Amino acid sequence: MAPLNKKLRFPLFTAASLAGAMAALPALAAPQILAVAATDLKLPVICDAGECTVELTTICLQEHRASPNIGAGYYVHGEKFFDLKGRNAAGQEISLAHLPLEITATRGHNAVRLAFRESQLTKYGPLEVSISVPENLSLVPLPVAGDVKPQTEEDILLATGPLRAAATQLVDLDSNKRDAAELISQAINRLPWRGRASDAERATVRATHQEITESSGFASGAKDNAGAVVKECYDRTIAGSLSFRGCLGSWHDRMIGKLNTKYWKSLNAGS
Repeated sequence: MAPLNKKLRFPLFTAASLAGAMAALPALAAPQILAVAATDLKLPVICDAGECTVELTTICLQEHRASPNIGAGYYVHGEKFFDLKGRNAAGQEISLAHLPLEITATRGHNAVRLAFRESQLTKYGPLEVSISVPENLSLVPLPVAGDVKPQTEEDILLATGPLRAAATQLVDLDSNKRDAAELISQAINRLPWRGRASDAERATVRATHQEITESSGFASGAKDNAGAVVKECYDRTIAGSLSFRGCLGSWHDRMIGKLNTKYWKSLNAGS
């Protein structure tokens, strides 16, 4: 697939794949436009079984639309884009911003999954891939044929403009829950996407998380909250069906859910 022009970010799929998605899905109302939380720390992108993935924190910008189902497709709105980079063995950084990304909802409006084929990295040799998110980046649901309530141009402009600016003030700049959620996301993205992590993987992720937390520069409240969550999930998932990653995802979503409610209340208070 040819590299994308940065000024033409929509869609992030080929025309054929978009047409297929539109034909395959039933007629439904378009889900919520999402705000992606800006990151202060780079997140690792993990490649496994031919696919490279990372999970990002999001909130809903439209309270009165439905939360997206798992797998609902999205595209990046506007000129902002993810800062996707690879670092080779010599320490050289390589921009990977041109790679075609598949963006899908993974846990309602609280998180999205970015994915691309690992074969896209072959020509660069071994790389350590990471991603950063700039401020005010928004995701719009991919259009679906027969949509009974599509996102109109006016809907998109309102959500990605003044509503996104309000979300930045109330969510992205929150120095406690937002930062704690970002630290938890660091642990989430170092654990296997499917299945349970091995004892060695669990121990490594916990130790790495402690190092990242200590060096993050975040306030002590955020560090303490994230550390408590990681410890509780580590202890709770030593045995049983709940995975370390699943437990962390649940706590992450509780934190983000509270921020989302705070954002919605602020909009209603100003109406």
